[in-house]
Amino acid sequence: MVVLTASEKEQNVEEQINETELLVSMFDSSVAIEDNSVVTINIKSDHFLLVLRCLYHELYPSHEAPIFAIIDMTNTSHASHVIDDILLESECIKLFAPGECVVYQWVVYITEYLEALDGFVSRNAVSPEFSPGENDKVIADMENLQILEDEFNAEEVQFTSISPEESYPQPSKSYPIPEIYTGTILTERKSHFQAHVSQVFSKSDIENTMRTLLMNPKIAGASHNIMAYRYVSESGTLAQDYNDDGETKAGGRLLELIDLMNVENLMVVVTRWYGGVMLGPSRFKCINNIAKITIQDSGFYYTGDVSKKKKKKK
Repeated sequence: MVVLTASEKEQNVEEQINETELLVSMFDSSVAIEDNSVVTINIKSDHFLLVLRCLYHELYPSHEAPIFAIIDMTNTSHASHVIDDILLESECIKLFAPGECVVYQWVVYITEYLEALDGFVSRNAVSPEFSPGENDKVIADMENLQILEDEFNAEEVQFTSISPEESYPQPSKSYPIPEIYTGTILTERKSHFQAHVSQVFSKSDIENTMRTLLMNPKIAGASHNIMAYRYVSESGTLAQDYNDDGETKAGGRLLELIDLMNVENLMVVVTRWYGGVMLGPSRFKCINNIAKITIQDSGFYYTGDVSKKKKKKK
């Protein structure tokens, strides 16, 4: 039996509160919270409606996932339609890692699952009624979403990594040179991911940081430079935004990560060099994992109390 210290309990409660605030800010009226411990989220798609119901407890997120259930509320006359709740719940359990909040990831996963089901319904012009075998196929299809080439036939891409100690070129124009921390490389099926972190306190800081990064030809020539930032302005307003740079939905997820980490006055850029094999949804995990590691290693990681500050997206 796990026994938590008082500080561990307090930290878990704080992270639970931060997660519920994020869920409310992202999904608004689809979220209901009871007694600060029960979270209910309606997840809708074109053809389906699921309800995710989570019970927070003192061991979440440090040691265990929240107790949860997925309830199929799809309005259909078919008694044996598509969704295998047990299979879906088992897939969600795999996403939990001790010490990390997971409910938002569950919502994203379930949403993508329902979108895959919608696609099956649309392609086959059928009502939402599937056999268990077909449901397994939908799961597999979703995991392989956007994987268009076979890995063994993919062309190897030449890649030269950027050393964390590598200096950036001096700019041709006169502006303050930002201090940028560049992390290690994460490689996944021939794609390479590397994050860069810098302190920012204004929009000009953000522009200077990106301008400096792009002066490095390795970064400028990358497939994507996904960016997110979060800072408190002189007026006390919390400013935050992101840029996908062609990697759809990646910037938004990166911003959600630094929001969950309660990061203040920080900008993170994740560079991806595409290796010829499309990774599907796993690319988002790679982007966020390398970003989190680099933020924590950067020396710039500071969590501030932004709960009382007014948010403004710029």
